Amino acid sequence: MLNNSRSSLFPLLSGNRIICIVGAGISTSAGIPDFRSPGTGIYDNLKQYELPYPEAIFEIDYFKKHPKPFFELAKELFPSQLKPTICHYFIRMLRDKKLLLRCYTQNIDTLERVVGLSDRHLIEAHGTFYRSHCVNKLCMKKYDFDWMKDKIFTQTIPFCQNCYSLVKPDIVFFGEGLPEKFFEAMQMDFPSCDLLMIMGTSLQVQPFASLVNSVCSPQKDTLKEFLGLSVQLDFHSGKAYRQVFCD
Repeated sequence: MLNNSRSSLFPLLSGNRIICIVGAGISTSAGIPDFRSPGTGIYDNLKQYELPYPEAIFEIDYFKKHPKPFFELAKELFPSQLKPTICHYFIRMLRDKKLLLRCYTQNIDTLERVVGLSDRHLIEAHGTFYRSHCVNKLCMKKYDFDWMKDKIFTQTIPFCQNCYSLVKPDIVFFGEGLPEKFFEAMQMDFPSCDLLMIMGTSLQVQPFASLVNSVCSPQKDTLKEFLGLSVQLDFHSGKAYRQVFCD
């Protein structure tokens, strides 16, 4: 999404304020299923776990009572054997050329980290398998990637070494808030964004979808933005002066 006319795309690339917001679509060619595609998405293939409804496997209250289904699914989602895609390397190229302000990702697969992005350039809005912690709020002991990997691939439900409560990867379940870093960085980054690149996401999940409303624009509708009613992407009308779609 451009703040200026289409002809100004390449001059903008000489700046260092490009933001990428990305979703599952940049990782499907690495072998990771997305969530909602009919037939192939994760939610369409959970019958074996006998869930009350598909989303339950990612609900924090259900997880605390029934952790086994999630950890069985985690073997399929765990990123240890996966390779980044060309999209991940493109984002790293932006970083290497000092063009990338930040990458905001919905993905939990850590492939942005595999190509070399660090906390400086990466906002994992929906969390990550990269770290884990005890769910007991009085403990919250942290565990690293290799510790959790061993538990998942030996089919062992992970319990805390301190208090024996469940340990879960730091991915954001339904019923949990997004990381504070997401909101703090969003307020700093988007007012100065020169170019916003949206890759591999249909922007269906809030509050991540509302990020596009944070880019400075004379077209902003403050009420709709506050209510989360519009992502304001306009690719086809005669008024589409700042947005470009590439398939």
